[in-house]
Amino acid sequence: MDIIAFELSGDYAHFSHPATIYSSLTYPVPPKTAVMGLLGAIIGEMNYFKLNDIGYSVILSSQFRKKTMIFNGIKFALSSSMHIEQGYQDSSEKKQFYKELIKDPRYVIFVDLSALNASYKENIINSLKAHRCVFTPYLGINFCIADFKYIEIKNCELVHEKESFIDTFVLMDDFIFDAQSFDIRLTTARMACGCEEGRIFKDFKDFVIKLSGNSQIKAKNRGNIYQINDYKVYFAK
Repeated sequence: MDIIAFELSGDYAHFSHPATIYSSLTYPVPPKTAVMGLLGAIIGEMNYFKLNDIGYSVILSSQFRKKTMIFNGIKFALSSSMHIEQGYQDSSEKKQFYKELIKDPRYVIFVDLSALNASYKENIINSLKAHRCVFTPYLGINFCIADFKYIEIKNCELVHEKESFIDTFVLMDDFIFDAQSFDIRLTTARMACGCEEGRIFKDFKDFVIKLSGNSQIKAKNRGNIYQINDYKVYFAK
């Protein structure tokens, strides 16, 4: 099977939003590029842009909570402001900045590996099953260490209806407003869906993401919705 699923969790997460200079804001869910980087860390592929062809989907499975933390930045590191022998730096060259962190993030990640070559598929699946990684996996930023757990897929069927209620995010173009789903809290995010060598992000797309609530999102089906175990999953590329 070319579709895999795994749980992704940690104490904190920060998926940098490009709207601010210091990337202070965070996306609520990992963008495709973050999932590519995570899989690259797991299998030891430093050029994770080679995983561009995956399809992916995300369920936010925990309560969405954010905290704003203050960090001390060092300006002009190892420059004339650094007095290494004396063990200090001029305080005038330090800057504090704020960064949003997601508290106790929990996600279910689905990945369609069908467009990757066989060696990548085998390596990713075996590493996830064995809970093995080459590099340290993290949730968007290197001090937010990630844990993952492979999910066995017992049922995977393509959904054929033109419209379907789903448990995952959806592209804004395929989102259908449903007045009966009044109990859910939604947000939107414009996230990168591709990456080139040199960490150049591209193919930005608009997503609708469920943050809380019991109802499902209604979506158009373009042949990319699957019934996977107990979930209706919408895949984006």
